[in-house]
Amino acid sequence: MNVDIKIERSVEVEAPYARVVPLLDDLEGTIRRFPKLKKLTKVGANAYLWEMSTIGSKAANIAHEVSYAAHYTVNAKRGEMSWKPLPDYGNATIEGRFALLDQGKKTKLVFDVKGKLRDVPVPLMYRLLAPPFIQGKFTRLVDIFLESTRDALLEETTR
Repeated sequence: MNVDIKIERSVEVEAPYARVVPLLDDLEGTIRRFPKLKKLTKVGANAYLWEMSTIGSKAANIAHEVSYAAHYTVNAKRGEMSWKPLPDYGNATIEGRFALLDQGKKTKLVFDVKGKLRDVPVPLMYRLLAPPFIQGKFTRLVDIFLESTRDALLEETTR
């Protein structure tokens, strides 16, 4: 079955924007912080194929190894990284943005993503439960990404 995902999350960092904006200079380093990322392969200029570890529940037989490719655009003036899916790669199409919002002494990290996971193996009896379950699993991954990015930034600013 196909499952749509849409996630909008944010976290505040106790660091000024000027100390956070270098995140956008390290595209690969920022991407690699995403949990469950098993392999990241460069497939072009600012384009990467993501291969993720299994997401879901093997016990409920709702588990999927997501893979997709996207082209990334960084706009440092706007404090934003965005990505668009590349066709013909993997079993998902995912697009989104990662933005840094200046809030004086703090910076807000905003992560918006939407897409479609294709060919998710779901037993018939779980078809109604699978989409919110999978959405919840991805939301947790985004939260972990934002938290680990915040923590890494705080470590850098205290050095």
